[in-house]
Amino acid sequence: MRYFFVLIPLFLFLGCSTKNFEPQKFSNETLKNKNLDESLYDYTKDSKTFRVLTLKYTKKTSFLDDGVRGEYVYFDVNGKKLGKFKKISKNLAAYNDKLLVIDENKTVKMPYMLYSATQNKDKIALVFENNLYGLYSLKQNKMLFLKKGDDVIAAKYLGAKPVFYQGLILYPLLNGNIAVVDAKTYQFIRNIDISDDSIIDNIIFLKIVNNNLFMATPKKIVLFNPNFLITYKDEIKHIISYKNNLYVFNVEGKIIKLNSNLKKLKEKNLPFADFFAPSVCNGNIYTLTTNGYLLKISPDLNITVYKTNQFDTSEPLRFDGCKIYNQDKVFFIE
Repeated sequence: MRYFFVLIPLFLFLGCSTKNFEPQKFSNETLKNKNLDESLYDYTKDSKTFRVLTLKYTKKTSFLDDGVRGEYVYFDVNGKKLGKFKKISKNLAAYNDKLLVIDENKTVKMPYMLYSATQNKDKIALVFENNLYGLYSLKQNKMLFLKKGDDVIAAKYLGAKPVFYQGLILYPLLNGNIAVVDAKTYQFIRNIDISDDSIIDNIIFLKIVNNNLFMATPKKIVLFNPNFLITYKDEIKHIISYKNNLYVFNVEGKIIKLNSNLKKLKEKNLPFADFFAPSVCNGNIYTLTTNGYLLKISPDLNITVYKTNQFDTSEPLRFDGCKIYNQDKVFFIE
């Protein structure tokens, strides 16, 4: 029997720290920072959305009503006004069942509420909140197909986006499956179920690395080939790719370097570390721990530990390259 997760908003995921260990050696560090005028509302590895509370004046409805209404207006990282839309990828933003193609300033009404999307030229692969998925043509202004996944209530934190891969479209669905569709004929080929038998794990990583396709849940990483699957199992918190390798940050404080065949190359154990989402900056990997340490990790897993008291780790922390967003501040790593 499978059990369902409670829905968790992506941008609030922090992870609960139960680690009380301290590193034996560290250096003190103070990062440059500046205040943000906008509030960072949402963040993924591909997009950020800022919001500003604006006042709107309407006709009074009662003696106690002053006619003032507050509403949020959203902007992308470059300051482009998105209105009510929040970015879901580099060139796409969503508001309920409406999709905004940012570079064309074109809004398209979709049949259902949107969850994730990926654009490839004039085609947009879409996953909807009800676990349906499809393909939209900007050139033809219509859905080319719409298919139904299983009816489930599943976890949505750290969700992956669809991938166009070697004549296929792979849709990471909300029930732990990946639907594989022929990109030319739109025929359904197969479902790949990589979730655990006892629990539904949603897809947290779906990416092409060194011409290989990798997919992962919090329990395992799978190297996909149409003829076979290679699996690496762990209790996974985060995965990033850098220079054709994968770096796994697990719940026990370990960092594991894997090659593109999922062979373990090296491992470091940091028992004090409960990681926030890592990021690559100037050839090194950086992450923060919930007890306030900034880790600089070389591609060969040489680790330098810095202590800084500048972050509120009880609030969301977001990495983007060499920048760390925390509450109303942005910090600069290098």
